[in-house]
Amino acid sequence: MKSTYAYYVKIIKPIEKKYNRMCTLYQIFKLDCFLVKRNMYNKIIVNYYKMLLKDKKALKEIENYFELFNSD
Repeated sequence: MKSTYAYYVKIIKPIEKKYNRMCTLYQIFKLDCFLVKRNMYNKIIVNYYKMLLKDKKALKEIENYFELFNSD
């Protein structure tokens, strides 16, 4: 992983947006295909955050990036 934050922005952030969209669609229509997609996106996101908790170096890189971003 070249840059942990770049990976988050490029890969995980779009998945989070799709997950939120599926949650909304499932609330409205209650179709099984929306439920399956919602669960799939949820598993991907949960696994990513579990990976971050195990990889302290990657977690620290993201924290440092946000500290620099918030100090401007």
